[in-house]
Amino acid sequence: MTKLPKSKARSIGVSSRTIDHLEALIKATFIVPAVNQAFGNNMFNVPLLFSHLDIKAVAVRLSTEKGETIAPTQVLLAWAEIGGHSVIPKSVTASRIVENFKEIELSPSDVAQIEQIGKQQRRFIVPYIANKPHWDVNIFADEQEKAASHQVII
Repeated sequence: MTKLPKSKARSIGVSSRTIDHLEALIKATFIVPAVNQAFGNNMFNVPLLFSHLDIKAVAVRLSTEKGETIAPTQVLLAWAEIGGHSVIPKSVTASRIVENFKEIELSPSDVAQIEQIGKQQRRFIVPYIANKPHWDVNIFADEQEKAASHQVII
C-alpha cells in the first residue's frame, strides 16, 4: 500500500489495531493511518461493546421518562455522537433504518450512566479461549491470552 501512487491510495486505514500495533506500524512505515476502524470495542477506550441488558435498561428508562419508545440503538447512537465518534449503523430492516435516524437527547446523567457501563474493560470474544479448535495465540494482549505460546509479532 505504501508504494502505490497517490492516485490509487490517498490514505491508509487499519482495523481493530491496538496502540502497540499502531506504534509499530508508524515506526516501520513513517505513515500514520488515517483511521483505526474498530467494531465498538472497549479495548480502544471506546466502550461501545456494552452489555445489551445495560443499554436496554437505559433505553427503557428513557422511554418511560419521555413517553415514547426509544431503542437501545438510539441510545448508543446519541452517546457516540456526544463522544465525537463516527458511527455507521447497518440494517436491512426498514423500520430499524428509520429508527436509526431518530435523534434523541441524553442528559449529562444519562451519559454518565452509559460511560460507567464501559469502565470495566473486558473482551467478549477472546480467540485464545473462545475458539474450537483452540487458537494458541495472543492477539489482543488480553489478560486471558497471556498463557498463549504465540504472540503477534510487532
